Amino acid sequence: MLSSIHIKDFAIIEQLDLELQSGMTVITGETGAGKSIVVDALGFALGARADSGVVRHGAKRAEISAVFDIAKLKSVQTWLEAQMLDDEQDCILRRVINHDGRSKAFVNGQPVNLTQLSELGDFLVDIHGQHEHQSLFKPQTHLQLLDRYAGISDKTNELGGIAKSIHRIQIQLSDFQAALKDKNDRKDLLKYQLEELSQAPVDQVATIESEHKRAANASQLMDKGQASLSALSEDEQSISSVLNSVAGQISELYAVDENLKNTNDLLQSALVEIDEAASELRNYIESIEVNPEQFQQLENDLSALHDLSRKHQTQIQALPAVLESLDDELAQLAGDEASFEELEKELGGLKEKYNKLAQTISKKRNSSAKKLNKEIVELMAQLGLGSGIFEVDLKLQDDQSFKVNGLETAEFMVSTNAGQKPMPLRKVASGGELSRISLALQVINAQTTQLPTLIFDEVDVGIGGGTAEIVGKLLKSLGDKAQILTVTHQAQVAAQGHQHLLVAKSQGKNSTSNQMIEINSEQRVEEIARMIGGVEITETIRNHAKELLTT
Repeated sequence: MLSSIHIKDFAIIEQLDLELQSGMTVITGETGAGKSIVVDALGFALGARADSGVVRHGAKRAEISAVFDIAKLKSVQTWLEAQMLDDEQDCILRRVINHDGRSKAFVNGQPVNLTQLSELGDFLVDIHGQHEHQSLFKPQTHLQLLDRYAGISDKTNELGGIAKSIHRIQIQLSDFQAALKDKNDRKDLLKYQLEELSQAPVDQVATIESEHKRAANASQLMDKGQASLSALSEDEQSISSVLNSVAGQISELYAVDENLKNTNDLLQSALVEIDEAASELRNYIESIEVNPEQFQQLENDLSALHDLSRKHQTQIQALPAVLESLDDELAQLAGDEASFEELEKELGGLKEKYNKLAQTISKKRNSSAKKLNKEIVELMAQLGLGSGIFEVDLKLQDDQSFKVNGLETAEFMVSTNAGQKPMPLRKVASGGELSRISLALQVINAQTTQLPTLIFDEVDVGIGGGTAEIVGKLLKSLGDKAQILTVTHQAQVAAQGHQHLLVAKSQGKNSTSNQMIEINSEQRVEEIARMIGGVEITETIRNHAKELLTT
């Protein structure tokens, strides 16, 4: 529950410190005194977006702190632990708003962002505003109210997430199908190109080029090779013969003078090298064959390789790389098909999950709608609409459209006059009737909430007399299970409070401020009497106030 709230330099509040109790706390004051300012301030402490306009004139910043007792709130404790913001039993929310509109938020002294603050606030407080009945004109909110009453908001949020995933995958599959023809055409081309390249000797380019060059110059190789061999060792005046003669003479001289040893060794070595060279050249000449058929095959192979290189706009040496690249691309397209199949499989699983959950939600909605109808009609009777009829009209949608809100839509139907057929709420309810129906819905929703603190900000507008007293008793009964804060201008509602806070505005020479104080039993009599009204507060009015307070 909300234990205390500290407000400084917010709107027309200079400084305010409030200690709050369990049960029902009422906040009253004259029109224009700023009764709802505390509610607004608390909203900012819970993560509402703010601007510089909330800072009191002349101040640098506004500051709001709210302390909550969370000893019995396991969900809040779990959230704080997960965010590493836990701190014993209390939970302190603090918001500082600068005059330039920038703000900072803290939980238990640690800085947090507004998303975190708002998320935590959803566990702590539920605020029902005086204009909430306006949302009843929008049928799209009716399903949300029903789901909240049925306690299936988590399930419907989960269903919405599944529906979004289904729509996302459907778009992906549609894109796949749109590109499928182009991919198939590309795949056919790749297969043809790969087959053509695979049949050509693209992995033997260097060998074919070398052999073709040798075969094309076979005659020249043989003629010049033979001439070289003759000059080297076969002619009478060959290099080998001349060198043998010179080597013989040097050998004789070496026998006389050992200083010729090195020269002699070099010549002997040269003779060996020339003989080996001649032998290698002879073998090479003998290996040369002039084979027209082989040469023609080499010509054909080389021509085919050049044709392929022109097709793929590359050098013939790069054809193996082209083959590898095309093979990789074909494998990628096959992978895309596998991805398509995986997406189809995932889509099927999501649809099955959606349908199962949607059916569960639909059954709960139908059973809860009947229960809600009955409870709203009972409350309408208590609130002065005794002949009223209330129905939740559930209409099935296309079950193949996978809507985020499930299998049906909902619209509140109402009749406030006997014999009148229920019509859409937005068409038939007057302002006063709409306020009462809205209040009935808020009270019933509040009864189903697990939140520790509920705030009702002037939800009794347009209601008076005995009906207002019933409203007060309804709110008081809610105080048995949750902390209730009620901003009201109805004496009959204010008289039901366990705690009574009075807001008073003071007008200074250059500024306006307001104060909020807890009033005692005698002061309550005076305040309730003021609220009952009259130019002058008489003893009769005071006695009426006392009667209300003891009812």
